[in-house]
Amino acid sequence: MTQLRFFPSRTLLAIACGGFITIGLPALSSNPIVNSSALHATETQAALPTRAEVRALAEQAKAWILDQQQEDGSFFSGDMFKLGITVFSALGLIENGIDPKDERIQKALEWILSHRQPDGGIYDPAQGLGNYSTSVTLMILARIPDADPEIVRSAQNYIFGLQNTDAESSNYGGIGYGSRGQTNEDLSNTSMAIEGLRASGIPADHPAMQRALKFVTRCQNLSSHNDMEWAGDDGGGVYSPDSSFAGGSFHDGREAPRPEAGTRGGAVRLASYGSMTYALIKSYMSLDVPPEDPRVQAALRWVTENYQFDRNPGMAARSDQEGLFYYYLMMAATFDLLEKDVIAAPAGASDWRTDLFATIQKRAQHLESADGSVRTFWINEAPRWAEGIPNLTTTYMLRVLARIHNSLPE
Repeated sequence: MTQLRFFPSRTLLAIACGGFITIGLPALSSNPIVNSSALHATETQAALPTRAEVRALAEQAKAWILDQQQEDGSFFSGDMFKLGITVFSALGLIENGIDPKDERIQKALEWILSHRQPDGGIYDPAQGLGNYSTSVTLMILARIPDADPEIVRSAQNYIFGLQNTDAESSNYGGIGYGSRGQTNEDLSNTSMAIEGLRASGIPADHPAMQRALKFVTRCQNLSSHNDMEWAGDDGGGVYSPDSSFAGGSFHDGREAPRPEAGTRGGAVRLASYGSMTYALIKSYMSLDVPPEDPRVQAALRWVTENYQFDRNPGMAARSDQEGLFYYYLMMAATFDLLEKDVIAAPAGASDWRTDLFATIQKRAQHLESADGSVRTFWINEAPRWAEGIPNLTTTYMLRVLARIHNSLPE
């Protein structure tokens, strides 16, 4: 019988031990870190985590994910987002040391590839999200030496086919979900596509990648490089050239409509926020834009000035917990690519690995079995973007732990 390590203070619906159960979780304040200056003062004095400490937490998370594997090879017992959760689970497990030849990974991959469509994409037509599942599958296949090159090529071509190639569109060069048509491109999808294409061998100077670079630049508040009317100068990133989930005068992701298709609108401003600013930098780096480039430097200034862990900075107070775990993933991926460890934050120099590891340790939820073994997972009380599903959120944290682990000294 599985027992909880924590006494319940409220109940959340979670997926654990192979199915839906109601579990008690410790109280998670909407503002768990009241004084960020105190946080930095404490964490900068803390020792850098060891590889063994990071690996121990990752092993507990891996055990929880592996417990979720179904008979068909997938990693989720529900229907919604099943394919997306499975591709992210398989990738997170591989990044944390499980051999791609392991029978559990092979079983998952067989199930994933059963969703291959005639257009080359790997997705569930009933749910869409073709770009995400195809891009992450490319990341998995890139780690398998004998992956079928035809599957890789057709998946790459599917993603190329999603790209907005209308030079008159404000979203030129962007890539969207794959199910919403053109003019619905965004930085999150484009960043994922760039990562998958680059991992699978597409060079940064490929024409599609250069078009993507144009789109990425249009997602930055940097008027010296971004030709959109709304572009400011704080250097941060937004969701797309016509919207920001942190707020914008014509589309904030909730109420206000988009401008007419193909037009540039007249937004006064689109607000920068954390997860998209890290996705912006990660995309620049993946496209071989050097760290000293003014676009990268401006974005780095934004994340340095907004270096924090209790919220997705830039988001309104009512929604600043939304996308928090994706924010952690983008942060880790960005600093890993930059090979940057110490951040000159306003509260003082901080090592992101110390700070982020301490944060995800605090937010971890633990299940202790009768035999004393521990399973660890994560869940966001703000469930938007599927972060209320621990199967997805835990895969994000697995990927974060891999980047922290691999950047630490031997």
